[in-house]
Amino acid sequence: MNCPKCGKLLPENLSTRISYCPLCGDKLYEEGKKYIVEIQCTGQRQGDNVVMMVFLDDKYFYEVKPSESICIALDAGFHTFKFRHNIRSKTITLLISSSYVINAYYNTLSGLIETRLNMVEDSQEGIDAETLAQKELTAPTMVSEDGAKTFDIMLGEDDPEYEIKVTSGLQEGVLRIYTTRIEFTPWSQNKKEVISYDKVTSVRKKMGSIDVLCEGNVHKVYSIPKDIYNEVLAYLTNKIGEN
Repeated sequence: MNCPKCGKLLPENLSTRISYCPLCGDKLYEEGKKYIVEIQCTGQRQGDNVVMMVFLDDKYFYEVKPSESICIALDAGFHTFKFRHNIRSKTITLLISSSYVINAYYNTLSGLIETRLNMVEDSQEGIDAETLAQKELTAPTMVSEDGAKTFDIMLGEDDPEYEIKVTSGLQEGVLRIYTTRIEFTPWSQNKKEVISYDKVTSVRKKMGSIDVLCEGNVHKVYSIPKDIYNEVLAYLTNKIGEN
């Protein structure tokens, strides 16, 4: 990012809460002004699972399909955009002191998400209320009141409440217990077994193990260390009771 006043490159570790340029001392942006950011999804083929997910400031979630775009009105200041396609993601922080067009696409050759930023000329004065009212803005697909945690859970990137070495049948591995699911990963393979709480009918004690009964009368039995057994059992029982 460059200072809009002196044009010099801002330090990489610059706090997004700062409003003055540490190089020239001028204000980086004028509070109260609004700008338009258009995000265009390009460089992808039509088909399944090609939607680009866009997370704005860890609060708003948008979806944009190939060859389509979304239009967002933003207050002047720093904003963080996270672009996601399948398991790939890219995060950029942008100083909004003018309107922008952001081209985002999944590069099938490099396997990475790439973005290209284009500042809209003569847009530094912002957009007035009358013009803004005539703009067709894109409503977010989801709004998170809990910040990034909600989106991390949605993407399966949240931290587990418990991470325990267990045995399941003849397999040893790691049991990770999340707020929405259970994951068991055997040492012998990378493939993990995922159980969503809404698929679980009950949790029972079974000779020093925990028996997770799933729909279809499917039993998943995990041996749990004694020092944490009762705590884990109580946690899972409460979680199943919530669903």
